[in-house]
Amino acid sequence: MHILWIILPHILIVSHQILGLRRPNKVNEETYRGYYNYAAMTDRLQRFSLKYSNICSLASIGQSVEGRELWVMRITVNPSTDVPGKPRFKYVGNIHGDEALSRQLLVYLIEYLLTQYGRDVRVTELVNRTDIYIMASMNPDGFERAVEGDCTGSAEGRENAKHYDLDKSLQFLDEPSSETSDDTPEVTAVMRWILEKKFVLSGSLHGGSVMASFPFDDSSSSASSGLTADEALFRHLAQTYTENHPIMRMDNPGCPVDPNKSFEDGGMQDFNYLKGNCFEVTFKFSCCKYPMASQLFTEWTNNKEALLTYIQKAHIGVRGFVMTRSGFGLPDATISVSGIHHNITTWRFGDYYRLLLPGRYDITASSPGYLSNTVKNVPVIEGKATLLNFTLEEPVEEMLMLDPSEQPIVTNEDLSTLGLPTSKYPIHTLEFRHHSYDEMEMLLQLFSAVHPTITYLNSAGRSVQGRNLYVMEISTNPGVDQQGKPEIMFVGNLHGNEFIGREILLNLIEYLCRNYGKDPLVTRLVNSTRIHIMPSMNPDGFELALEAHKDRVSGDLSIIGHSNSHRVDLNANFPEQSQSSNSVEAETQAVINWVKAHSFVLSASIHGGFRGVMYPSSLDPIDENMFKSVAEAYYMQSQAFQEPQACDVPRTREKKGIKHHRPVATGTDMLTWAYHGTDTLAINIGLSCELIPPELLLSEYWEKNHRALLQIIQQVHLFVRGMVTDGHYGKGIGNATVMVEGSRHQVHTSSTGQYWRPLAPGSYHLTASAPGYTSMSASVRVLESRVEQLDFKLTRETLHPSGGEQKDFENLVEQLLAPGGLDQLVRSLLPAKTLQYRTYRERSEFLRGLALNFPHITQLYSLGQSSEFRTIWALEIAGHLEMPQPAEPKIRFVAGVHGNAAVGPELLLEFASVLCLNYGRNPTVTKASFTKHLIDRSRILILPCVNPDGREQAHEGLCSSSVGHNNAHGTDLDTDFFYSNASVQPETRAVMDLIHGGGFSLSVVLEGGSLLTTYPYDRPKQHAANEETLRYLASLYARSHPFMHLGNVGCTKKSAKIPGGILKGADFSAHTGSMKDFSLDMGVCPEITVYTGCCMFPSEHQLFSLWMENRMPLFRMLLEVHRRLSGVVRDSKGRPVSGAVVVVNGSVSVHADSQGHFTTLVAPGTQQLQVQADGYQQVLQQVNISSDRVTRPIVIDFTADRAPLSRAVFIIATASLTSVLICTLLIWHLRSAKFSRIRDGVRWLRRKREDLRMEAMASEKSPLREEFLDESESEDDPFFVEEH
Repeated sequence: MHILWIILPHILIVSHQILGLRRPNKVNEETYRGYYNYAAMTDRLQRFSLKYSNICSLASIGQSVEGRELWVMRITVNPSTDVPGKPRFKYVGNIHGDEALSRQLLVYLIEYLLTQYGRDVRVTELVNRTDIYIMASMNPDGFERAVEGDCTGSAEGRENAKHYDLDKSLQFLDEPSSETSDDTPEVTAVMRWILEKKFVLSGSLHGGSVMASFPFDDSSSSASSGLTADEALFRHLAQTYTENHPIMRMDNPGCPVDPNKSFEDGGMQDFNYLKGNCFEVTFKFSCCKYPMASQLFTEWTNNKEALLTYIQKAHIGVRGFVMTRSGFGLPDATISVSGIHHNITTWRFGDYYRLLLPGRYDITASSPGYLSNTVKNVPVIEGKATLLNFTLEEPVEEMLMLDPSEQPIVTNEDLSTLGLPTSKYPIHTLEFRHHSYDEMEMLLQLFSAVHPTITYLNSAGRSVQGRNLYVMEISTNPGVDQQGKPEIMFVGNLHGNEFIGREILLNLIEYLCRNYGKDPLVTRLVNSTRIHIMPSMNPDGFELALEAHKDRVSGDLSIIGHSNSHRVDLNANFPEQSQSSNSVEAETQAVINWVKAHSFVLSASIHGGFRGVMYPSSLDPIDENMFKSVAEAYYMQSQAFQEPQACDVPRTREKKGIKHHRPVATGTDMLTWAYHGTDTLAINIGLSCELIPPELLLSEYWEKNHRALLQIIQQVHLFVRGMVTDGHYGKGIGNATVMVEGSRHQVHTSSTGQYWRPLAPGSYHLTASAPGYTSMSASVRVLESRVEQLDFKLTRETLHPSGGEQKDFENLVEQLLAPGGLDQLVRSLLPAKTLQYRTYRERSEFLRGLALNFPHITQLYSLGQSSEFRTIWALEIAGHLEMPQPAEPKIRFVAGVHGNAAVGPELLLEFASVLCLNYGRNPTVTKASFTKHLIDRSRILILPCVNPDGREQAHEGLCSSSVGHNNAHGTDLDTDFFYSNASVQPETRAVMDLIHGGGFSLSVVLEGGSLLTTYPYDRPKQHAANEETLRYLASLYARSHPFMHLGNVGCTKKSAKIPGGILKGADFSAHTGSMKDFSLDMGVCPEITVYTGCCMFPSEHQLFSLWMENRMPLFRMLLEVHRRLSGVVRDSKGRPVSGAVVVVNGSVSVHADSQGHFTTLVAPGTQQLQVQADGYQQVLQQVNISSDRVTRPIVIDFTADRAPLSRAVFIIATASLTSVLICTLLIWHLRSAKFSRIRDGVRWLRRKREDLRMEAMASEKSPLREEFLDESESEDDPFFVEEH
């Protein structure tokens, strides 16, 4: 019991402190303490629109009588774009100026939706799928005259400035008029807004009672019964709100009854229903129209759930598109439901949403000039709108004779795939004709909107004239790399005047979309394959050829439009292996990037001007047999080649030329480039002898070839596939190479380790290899009717690479370390020329561009978000991204810890660009022969801006301003790095997690405001055990800088000379909680801080000179991580010893990883190593480190033995000390009569324990340091990287 009484206060105190520390920071800054007047509301909404511009936009739809803006906040993804098929929803508040509560609650709702997006699943889904419009105040003039606390209201505040009741003014108007615009401009603006947007669902918010009402209003002349045709639906919508409101659902609000006043609100809801295509319900929030501000939080709590739930009802009933046979949406088409005498009309894209309760309905679509189309027995289920698309035909004689009994019937089986009735052709809505670029663009957007679950529309790039090169991906879960799914690509219109490829691929897109879920083969192919289709690679040439064709221009049509706008034949513009510097056109480069970003197994280009299947020449026999097999499969399924024609190509070889004029050729063709330069095996398929076949023949070409195109897709499933994995960990190895004996063509694994290798039936010998692994070979027999699975499990190589390779690398590093060597390299590099100041958005796009253009050596991911929810980006550059190599050095470059230090982020972006641009160009930056060089042997992490919020606030040209120095919460991030700080800033937490993930050999941080380099520690009176090494690293940077090493800071008149341009951090600016201290203590990674110049934010034209000063030091630090001490610890049988501790010079402890590898940076000189591990005898070893040579990895072999006596003595001593402390506490407790003294004593002991812990971490003298860490403070926490 005595022990319990001692421990209990300790537990209670610690628990209380932990709970207090872990209380989350309050994201919502709303105080709920007062109403916003017009100026304050305007300011708040404008701030929202700037802060969350990716999901909201603020606009005014008009002005009040007194000139106040009628603000509307639009909340959705891509808020500046109208997206086909997305339902529009609105809330309107403060229609009566004295009913102030609705106005305030809508401001709260706006903030809630914006701040919870990406955090709350429901909010995120609502914003992604709904176009939400919120007008917090329709009557801002009346609100300004209303009085807080006035529960009954007055005409002075209720009406607008010209004494009109805005809600009643809508009851007697059919459309806006000039007569009402002067007296009620608010009404005119709202009416025009309603008619333009055609909202699906709306809520009109009032006060003075607690209830819900719906059309028709008592005073409406629209229906004598007062009931609408959608009475049941309106009751359901009203109940949705009331059932989620704690007062409304009681049906007894207790509001005082005014016998002289009848409920006459509702003019707006009637107008919405009768004229606006919209279902609107009126909600009254409070008995008091203008309650005191003290009630605001309670009212928000009462209404929040109801407001959100009501928005979800915009997604019930039936939705879809009404289109012409050509695939164009029909605006203002009528949607009618049998038995419900209320119609709605389609919006501008032909899209509609008809709210309905669960049941079965007969639904008709009609439009003037078209035959109506009725679909019977349409099922509507709870909570999700049924997809129902209509195609309306123009009347022709045959159609007029159709029997009504032939109308399609929708059954339960069709519920998830409701579509259009089939015609005699597989494609039944896309007209067989030549579509212009604009028409093609609209068709693709409609396909994507109508079939969102299996399509993903994106652009691979732009043509010379700026047209998008659209790619439609068709697959389940499109846009996502999925294990087990091979990828295939189709390209059309490489030559602009070859129309047939473009039209056939548009038909293929629609065929796959329309028949998914209906045709078993199509469904299986879409479920199991990622199908990518680019209908037009040369849209500029097509538009030119189409215009010439329509205008019947005289001349050779084989020339007009064949090339792109620069008169270059795109199919002869791909880079040759021996001539990588040829001029590549914008369209060609876009396709190259597209191919390299994916793992396409097969590629098929659709052409005109010949018939047959073509493939590359000069093939190995194995690959020629494969191509013949693919071609034969196409011929077998196609009906077009039963009768030979003069333009048919031979079936045994590639056709080498086509007899018409060719524009300038600046490279090789796509087939040859794909075979020699990518994993993709490409074929050309010619479908017609004519370049521009007559439109009347397009349907025939489609009918005879569409089954063969499906066969090409199916062909990717009849080859060899498998996984290449790490034999020890079981993880897939990305970018591993798979070769077939007898073939020069190589394929590589995806990021998950999966590969596909097309092969004809027969027996083959395959070899898998990956850097750092021993190759593995296996045999396989390929059959004609099934896929063969062949997996490889690779084992890692030994520590030392091949002698020649390692020696070449050592020679390279030593050449660069020699005087003038590095300078010569840096001067020879291709400059990036990207220096400029960038906003957060521009910086994000720049980083995405690097990752997109250099996908094999870069990976962009997010470390977290800032206080204002900006992403903290990290760019990783490495030769082996997916699989780190043994003992691979990692270096971290960081900038923007202080937002007003604006130079660092731009220098790091330029540094990253130079590395990427010169990868593959300069033999020192990439592989030459079999040598691994800097990037291939490094892992470089670029963190350009830790504090993006502060950077957005800072201003160019302000050298000493503190604006932007701190983050959005006013915290200096370089004082926030405390390990036990649970209330740490989000930016700090992101970097702490990165550092604590471990593995970094060195960190370089760029700052501003001076000209020097500092090293740990920043906290005063603290000395690092490896201070000699830290000082050496700082001096390396300063000596490589043309001015820093001189020590003449010169930033102020009082600036003293700093020897060598380096200082200990505490001697320059002593403070606690710094990033460099945390990196050294918790990440075991030395970090130096470089102050690049006296001015924090110099003018942009100075960036180039600053880059020239710092580029050499940056490369010198990159080179330094390769001049490190590294090695492996093994047992007597050669097995790695994980967890071994290498103590350098009796002070710095380095821990070996799970494979026994260790690495650390040390200053030049003789180093004494003391190696310890559980169950092994201690090993002592001496090593010499040179400043201009690479230190070869060392091998430390243990001999099995008992644990060293010193460790046992240490453990016994520790246990004894603990016992003494407990006994002391017991005796002290028996002598104590007051509980408070126990508590004070425990606190004292805890403080002493923390002091001892900090001393242990700082000194790092004990190899048993991890024994004293709490469970939550493990140094082996995994570092999870978010992939993009």
